[in-house]
Amino acid sequence: MILNSFRDQFARYHSPDCPNFFCVVRTPGQAIFESYGTELPISDFSTGFKDATDTELRLWARNKISELREHGNEGMLQSYWIAVMDEQSEQDSTIVLHYNEELSLWAQCLEDAELPFNIPGDADVSEDEIWWRWRLPISGAHHLFNGVEDGDFVMIELFSRPEYVGPNRVVNIDIPVEIIRGEIPDSITQKMS
Repeated sequence: MILNSFRDQFARYHSPDCPNFFCVVRTPGQAIFESYGTELPISDFSTGFKDATDTELRLWARNKISELREHGNEGMLQSYWIAVMDEQSEQDSTIVLHYNEELSLWAQCLEDAELPFNIPGDADVSEDEIWWRWRLPISGAHHLFNGVEDGDFVMIELFSRPEYVGPNRVVNIDIPVEIIRGEIPDSITQKMS
């Protein structure tokens, strides 16, 4: 169930100058998905995903999108991005974003850039997959999405720095955004120069 305060934060984030890119999946059996973001406002609902593990959510998304793709109905759903709203989301207006990259592709990108192999941040690795996970204010989700999209290893590392993670494991999104905009210096890259 989405509480009014969280729903209000969700609606406030989506302004005309920032398009809605979240497609809300309410239950595992849901058959119809919006082609581009869920229309706001969102009515309260009970989810069929309560207590699902990260692995279960990722597998569900991959299988469901594969099934929908066979019929050309996947819309905006992507198997390598998952956004999760949970009980903590209701309390502090946060969202958990999961991003997937092939381990072999990640390793190749680092090798091509002549960087040592490293998987920064909160990540699960299995077989040929890396899944990163960030809890951040919903108002900053688009910054992480735009920065990390397409597996930019510099951005993944920036958003994954442990010093930007505060209480309740919430990323202080303002710091990496200010670094990206050039408003504050990046102490790590300054040391490397």
